[in-house]
Amino acid sequence: MSSALSLPQANLKMALWQVDADAMSSSDLYVWLNDIGLPHEVSIRLHELATYTKKAANKVLFIGKILLIKIIEFVKAHPNLVIGAAVGVAVGILANSIPFVGPLLAPLATALGIPIGAIAGHRLDKLAQGQEVSDDGIIGIAQDMIEIAKAFFQLMIDVFNTIFRNVITA
Repeated sequence: MSSALSLPQANLKMALWQVDADAMSSSDLYVWLNDIGLPHEVSIRLHELATYTKKAANKVLFIGKILLIKIIEFVKAHPNLVIGAAVGVAVGILANSIPFVGPLLAPLATALGIPIGAIAGHRLDKLAQGQEVSDDGIIGIAQDMIEIAKAFFQLMIDVFNTIFRNVITA
């Protein structure tokens, strides 16, 4: 895990992220969201997130757009993981449509489908990057789950540390 950023480090990182946010127009972001196949309603909601700003130190920071860009970078870096998790969600939704027992099966299908899909996708991502995939049974699965959690939470830690270091004032 990375240590806490100093104020100059956070300012530099935020300035670089702000440049990325400035470079991507809202319309480009919206087009990209539609092009990746998201439902129209989801694209609209994510586009609304991109419009969220916060004023700090006489600067307007595009917090929503920066967060969305970081999520996009994560999706591009881990495409199969994201697809696998989405398939798990779809399995849960489909299980809910089964007459009579669907509402009982849906939570279980979702709870099993998301991690199984994410792990399968993570393994495909590792193979695509030329990394070795462990077939050590439950140990290998646990290692994959830890790698997934570390990658996701590291993204969140980096984003929140940088943003909140600039936004929160005493």
